[in-house]
Amino acid sequence: MNQKKGIQQYQGWNQLNRQFPFKIFRYSSELLKQSMHMHDYVQIAYVRKGMCNHQMHGKSLTVSGGDLFIINPGIGHSFSAIAEKEFELVLVDFAPDLLDGLLGPMEDELRRYLVPGHEPASHSWLHIGKSRQNLVIQLLLDMQEEFKSMEFGSEYAIRLALVKLLIIAEREYRRNRRKPTPAPAADERQPIEDVRRYIHDNYSQDIPLKQGAYIANMAPAYFSHIFKKVTGQSFVDYMNEVRVERAMELIRRGSLTITQIGYQVGYRHLGHFIRTFKKRTGITPTDYKKTFGDRQTQGERDK
Repeated sequence: MNQKKGIQQYQGWNQLNRQFPFKIFRYSSELLKQSMHMHDYVQIAYVRKGMCNHQMHGKSLTVSGGDLFIINPGIGHSFSAIAEKEFELVLVDFAPDLLDGLLGPMEDELRRYLVPGHEPASHSWLHIGKSRQNLVIQLLLDMQEEFKSMEFGSEYAIRLALVKLLIIAEREYRRNRRKPTPAPAADERQPIEDVRRYIHDNYSQDIPLKQGAYIANMAPAYFSHIFKKVTGQSFVDYMNEVRVERAMELIRRGSLTITQIGYQVGYRHLGHFIRTFKKRTGITPTDYKKTFGDRQTQGERDK
């Protein structure tokens, strides 16, 4: 574990076995209080019972039994106990390439849970329905037993259980998405989609809310309300999400300085870029570069 400017950097190849990069363990101590940290491997966190706190994406969440998080590489987060609240938290850590060749026809759907740098999204936090909670618990227990014994075939059994767990998560995500919710009218959604496309095409420019309202042909206050209704985010939060996602891609390429990247994705002041990046990912752009940018650059040199 490396300590960098107060952010604990969990390095996958330091924390996981090189021959079989997988680990499963649990927390139940009232003393649990993690610092904000990130991994360069995938972590699945399942709240088996009770309540605890999870900080991710600049938000503090009270989570309880049945909640499941799939934390992509490069996402800042932390867990901590809540005073006088019992809980049991199961954590599964594994390198993404552990599942290479096993995702089959669901490769496209499941791969998004494994790739680095994804912004936390709706599929990152799920509540597993009661009808499937026992199945999730059994898969975790099976992995724990296989990891403890490491008999002939244990590694393959663990891989299959991981794939099964991801399939359950994907199905729960799709089931929740299909639940009827008050949908914005078509005449509200289309102008917002036009604004979203404009943001993705022009994120390097200054795009004030008034300009978005003009594109949508709405009054600014009404536009702000409808934009959040359609996207689930404020106009500013959505803009920052697009910019930070692009910044993370550029950092991993390793060809530009942090200052250049900040300017290229639309931040005219370096301090603003650093604060926004850290708020959304849990770490500074420099720390992200040390973990991911340098590695990709090294990989390109080794080719």
